[in-house]
Amino acid sequence: MGVCLMTGGTVLLAAESALPWILQPANWGVILQVAGGLGFVIFVHELGHFLVAKACGVKCEKFYLGFDIGGLKIASFKWGETEYGIGALPLGGYVKMLGQDDNPAAAVREAQRARQAEFSGDLPPEPTSDPHPAWDPRSYPAQSVPKRMAIISAGVIMNVIFAVLMAALAFALGVEEMTCEISSVRPGGAAWRAGLRTGDEITGIAGRTNPIFSDLRNGVTLGDVEKGVAFTIYRPADGSTESVVLHPDTDLGVPTVGVTSPFSITLPDTISPKLPGAAAEAEPPFVGGDAIRTVNGKPVASYAELITALARTPSEPVTLGVQRQADNADAGRALEIVLPPQPRRTLGIVMKAGPVKAVQAGSPAVAAGFRAGDRLVALNGEPITDVLGLDALLRHKVGESVKISVNRDGAEPATLSVVPREVTWIEEPRWPASPVAISSLGLAVAVETTIAAIDAGSPAEAAGVKAGEKVIRARFIEPRETANPEDAGLELSERSPSWPYWMAVLQQVAPETRVQLVVEGADGLARDVELDPAAEVDRFVVDRGLVFQPVYRLVKAGSVGAALASGSRKAIEDLSLVYRFLGKLTSSQISPRLLGGPIEIAKQAGRSAEEGFGRLLLFLTMLSANLAVVNFLPIPVLDGGHMVFLLYELVRGKPPSENVVAALSYLGLALILTLMMFVFGLDLGFIPRR
Repeated sequence: MGVCLMTGGTVLLAAESALPWILQPANWGVILQVAGGLGFVIFVHELGHFLVAKACGVKCEKFYLGFDIGGLKIASFKWGETEYGIGALPLGGYVKMLGQDDNPAAAVREAQRARQAEFSGDLPPEPTSDPHPAWDPRSYPAQSVPKRMAIISAGVIMNVIFAVLMAALAFALGVEEMTCEISSVRPGGAAWRAGLRTGDEITGIAGRTNPIFSDLRNGVTLGDVEKGVAFTIYRPADGSTESVVLHPDTDLGVPTVGVTSPFSITLPDTISPKLPGAAAEAEPPFVGGDAIRTVNGKPVASYAELITALARTPSEPVTLGVQRQADNADAGRALEIVLPPQPRRTLGIVMKAGPVKAVQAGSPAVAAGFRAGDRLVALNGEPITDVLGLDALLRHKVGESVKISVNRDGAEPATLSVVPREVTWIEEPRWPASPVAISSLGLAVAVETTIAAIDAGSPAEAAGVKAGEKVIRARFIEPRETANPEDAGLELSERSPSWPYWMAVLQQVAPETRVQLVVEGADGLARDVELDPAAEVDRFVVDRGLVFQPVYRLVKAGSVGAALASGSRKAIEDLSLVYRFLGKLTSSQISPRLLGGPIEIAKQAGRSAEEGFGRLLLFLTMLSANLAVVNFLPIPVLDGGHMVFLLYELVRGKPPSENVVAALSYLGLALILTLMMFVFGLDLGFIPRR
């Protein structure tokens, strides 16, 4: 019986970053934990097959972690009648029983070896004239159907048992889980359309109360896209609670509602190499672990309150009261740090505005009668040229009635009167393919890749970029010490119009960073241009480059019984999630490009190990549940395929034809190998994830 490794998930680290990370001695302890954990999950699966086979009297000839293809192995030894070893190909493991071989090319030969009247030990079979000799009594095929079913299912059962035990141990030790507060929302996304904003707390999702962030992720990813997912939202700003149904978006390859994980107001313990933007110019400098307590003398207790304070004076320096928590001479001191404003960087490229993608519920735009599909033409009679700068203009007109002309359905422009609102939250396009938010109105507007105009005296004009050209790729040219020559940049296209996202990232890169664009002319010819971004004089970055630790809460069981109950619930959830993921995969609701192979599994496990032993245990719980489900799928050469053949034998009273089994096994093997090649291509970057 064998086991193969594949899983579903999202990309956490770039594939090219794996080797440098592995070579750092500081990470070797994490690597050992990951290797031990992954090996343990495989060992548990194979141990299930092995123990039940031995209990049924079956001769087990090999017990291997990894595959010894062509006899290649790292180590092996023989104890009794079984050879134990570690194969050179670390893609799973297997138990080799007499008369059973998952390789269809060797299955017939193995069956012939076990078909003899009386054969035991290592002696060669006695010659026989019987064309259908009996099975060796210690061979796998000689066992009754119920015994073979028990052997087949033992690996899955052991994975489930150990999933429960690993999760129970994690909750007994305590696990830090991210809460469900919202730090920002994706413009035009499901959460944005419903009016969710920075500081809102999700207190219920799909019937689960007091959820953690992983509940949010799983509930949305595997929820019903058409019927939507029920949310309960608490808004600390006014103490209100409301129930909403969000219909997840699928344009990113996986269902999302477009919210980012919660932020505290404490900087990360380690700031490496330094903070981006204006935060790097603060005086005195920030150090890791600094906790912000006041803004211009007024207390702030949350990320939402901090952003509200910063949003009201984006063009002015602010004085932050900071509690220093680093382990140095200033530990415990209350300091004042002056944080300068951060002008937005610009290239002087004005992109053509697309149609309105979405209108936010409860916004001024709804009251004024804006619709999805409208094209913004003019503001108070003046043509709207740069939609990325429109919100900054409107924030100077809060409370005033303004007139916006729109083209609607090819008819004559209509003029709508609207009163912009004050915005004290963040709606940055922090996802690829996002529209730009006109937050003061509650509009999300698409931005195309065609250049509408070039600002006079701008970096783009100096580089020779022309109106009418298209930007088809953009990348950063970083300072030498941080440059990544393998970075191909971001593709821009009609399918992925990511200019707003890329401009948001531009605000966070190092000051010395240059920009390389690939622009395409009307003749279809493309060329590279390099630009040095310039600072704008009237637009500013609200968060000024500040980065913070996530908000966590400790989830810890108070007793052994509570730990086992939590572990059982977690294991059942993970098993259900894998089935639901596969269901959405087969119905095209989730992209197969979200699958991951052994390299991606190892990287995700490494990240979990860095977050603590309890987090690694929960990752292994998920992986154990994954192995249980995937290896019990009804695919020949997997455990589930063997079970299907046994069910056929149980019903018909005889096994299926060896030719049929062989043909289906070859088909199953081809399917598995194709899938393995696909996930390896994803892991190594040969196949793009989007």
